[in-house]
Amino acid sequence: MIKMNKCDICPNNCDLDGKTVCGRSSGLDENIIETTAIAIDPIEKKPLYHFMPGTQTLSVGTLGCNLRCLNCQNHSIAQPADASSVPTRSYSPEEIVEMALDNKLKSISWTYNEASIHPEWIINTAKIAREYDIKSILVTNGYTSGKTLEKLVHFVDAVNVDLKSSKDEFYKTVCGGRLEYVLESIKYYFTHEIHVEVTTLIIPGYNSDGESINGVIDYIKSLSCDIPLHFSAFYPQYKLMNVEATSDELVFEACKNALDKGLNYVYAGNTYPSRFDNTYCSECSEEIIERDYYHIKNNLKEGLCPNCGKDNNIIL
Repeated sequence: MIKMNKCDICPNNCDLDGKTVCGRSSGLDENIIETTAIAIDPIEKKPLYHFMPGTQTLSVGTLGCNLRCLNCQNHSIAQPADASSVPTRSYSPEEIVEMALDNKLKSISWTYNEASIHPEWIINTAKIAREYDIKSILVTNGYTSGKTLEKLVHFVDAVNVDLKSSKDEFYKTVCGGRLEYVLESIKYYFTHEIHVEVTTLIIPGYNSDGESINGVIDYIKSLSCDIPLHFSAFYPQYKLMNVEATSDELVFEACKNALDKGLNYVYAGNTYPSRFDNTYCSECSEEIIERDYYHIKNNLKEGLCPNCGKDNNIIL
């Protein structure tokens, strides 16, 4: 019997000697980070609204993803038809941290594709970043194995997890994955005191029904009413070019529903400016952070609501 070299990074458990879903192969160099994109972004773009608001972050993208979402907006690097044709540039963890230092940035965000497929790069960079009090952020689909989660939680300070739907059938047909692992990742990060925010992209006809949206809300509420939840509007992408864009009204209705069901911090994304851009005190409804696109006005006083003094779990 031939013994396969199985990968345990994510639930796919691919054979590393064959063709993996994400493109990962055996013999990875843990100290040579192959990047596809590096940029300086507002931290709100991740989106993170309760973690270092108003700051900028060094965004790092690599190559590959362990899901196959039909609506992937970064499919050119996450699901390239030919990975060898994608331009990459190599950096050491030290060089990534040096870029953050040179630009006076207090965080590094692993984003654009699914960075958790290379946890070694995140961890090795985070170890150096911590020496300079630079935080590590992971923007992730949450499709991660328990073994990888156990490693990452010691080195990641904040995550935004993309909860694509509350239904397993959506994950199977649209993403090529399973819901249970994503739910477990959100719970794992939260229970291990990592700052967690969750984003759900609402796609008309796919996950826009009341049952799907309520399922997302109810799961977040089961963990904590204080976890920030972002509902975002879909625009035609990749293999869903014939699907209509999500109306602002649908996103706003989802936000209202989440607030009515007891969540304290709910936001709208990819929409026209609205009250769902701002953060309000969950105790007295005072506007504590105002947002005009990426212009941020922080009204907190020593991290607390200026009106009633409540701590609204915002990390400055």
